[in-house]
Amino acid sequence: MKIASTLPALGIAVALCLTACKKKDIFEDNRSQGTMSMKLDGQVLTVSKQLTGSLYDTANDVMSHLIVSGMTEDNQLLTVNVAFPNKQLKTGTYELNTFRYNTIGWMQRLSDAIGYSAVDLEYGASAIIKIESISESKAKGTFSGVLIHDVDETKKKVVSEGRFEVSLIKYTK
Repeated sequence: MKIASTLPALGIAVALCLTACKKKDIFEDNRSQGTMSMKLDGQVLTVSKQLTGSLYDTANDVMSHLIVSGMTEDNQLLTVNVAFPNKQLKTGTYELNTFRYNTIGWMQRLSDAIGYSAVDLEYGASAIIKIESISESKAKGTFSGVLIHDVDETKKKVVSEGRFEVSLIKYTK
């Protein structure tokens, strides 16, 4: 008789244990929370999938790199990259420079492998990234600039009203 009365209680306990345990999802666990958007030649683009904010402390001993990227619903890729000299995470304005640090990029379709980026000052590219807040776990900022086509440097796109606010995944040596 005692076994019959304990089986329902044991079944409930097992069910609670199984529903309380959440399987780890490597894709969900390596995804940032937050938002990212920009206007590209006046058209609003909003990241709706695969948003990632990464803080890399691994590139060298004198610099940290923030990379915020993601894709729109129709698979357009947006990315912002900021270099922090001396590994000092500081608020402030970071501009594209001759070392090709502090860049913005956009690709209409990832499968095309041709996009626009602000990496070459000599072709008229520009990028202004304003970090409003930064820590090892969160980043918030705005960005704007002029992107140059990867193949035909006469083709340009204007980025305005760029914004991001993301949780960060930190990668260290």
